[in-house]
Amino acid sequence: MDAIYLFVIAAVIASFGITIVVRSTMDKVMETPEKLASLQSRLFIFVALIEVVPLILIVIGFIYLMDSTVNAVLPLGVVILSVLVNFISLFVKKNELISHESHVQSSLNTLFMIGTVLMAAIPLVAVVAIMVR
Repeated sequence: MDAIYLFVIAAVIASFGITIVVRSTMDKVMETPEKLASLQSRLFIFVALIEVVPLILIVIGFIYLMDSTVNAVLPLGVVILSVLVNFISLFVKKNELISHESHVQSSLNTLFMIGTVLMAAIPLVAVVAIMVR
């Protein structure tokens, strides 16, 4: 398998996995806002577990990057599309969970921002790696 595809697979696994966990955490914050600290701790633990496989794929991808012969247009498109789909998914979730309590809404906005950055981190590494080749 070409190294470029390893980066794409890593980006897709990380972005979709993290989006699922962040959306679930946002739902739980709406149900029990007083458990925000423990929910955020669990979020970061799950994100770390989700990112294990993508990080291994990225390391293997960098090892074999110079042998890559694939055109980078389609892989870049898949990575960018993955990030856009997951960003829209998080944005829609944030907007459908509206709370009348300001501290809960603030917590949801914070989770959205944290989730967006976490979701885009591995795909950003993948885009840079694809462009470096």
